[in-house]
Amino acid sequence: MAFLIQNDSGSVSGANAYVTAAEFKAYHADRGADVAGEADADVQIAIIKATDYMDHRFRFRGDRSTVAQRTAWPRTLPEDDDQHARSGIPQEVKEACMDYALIALTSELNPIPTRDAAGAVVQSRSEQVGPVSESTSYVGGATFSEPRYPKADFKLRGLIEQSGYLVRG
Repeated sequence: MAFLIQNDSGSVSGANAYVTAAEFKAYHADRGADVAGEADADVQIAIIKATDYMDHRFRFRGDRSTVAQRTAWPRTLPEDDDQHARSGIPQEVKEACMDYALIALTSELNPIPTRDAAGAVVQSRSEQVGPVSESTSYVGGATFSEPRYPKADFKLRGLIEQSGYLVRG
């Protein structure tokens, strides 16, 4: 798959990213993170993962600008919490994408939860070989909560449906 940056009109067919590797590196360098040594190919993969994560995790205000666009942004008629109309891809979306991409370089943004044979979400599991012992603890109520990333999540709060609250799918 090619690394394709979406533009402010939503006309890049097959776009799968909101920012370039160079933007990612400059953004994090400005904030003291040493990402200069990261290979552009690895950064691009992380940016695609971050874009996918954002686009599937949140319900943003407004509608996609074009029917054919694969990314959630740009959108038509979105307004932020202050009722300001937004156009193109907002800076908050780009910054959140770069924050999520930094996480995606080293870990899974939305890991698949471990489940037991009955489908219950496992929080931890331990085994002991002799004398045989096994222990399993489950996530409270057997539900899985998506990870939270306050730094990036906070940037998107004014662009998400339901008065800025994060909508989890």
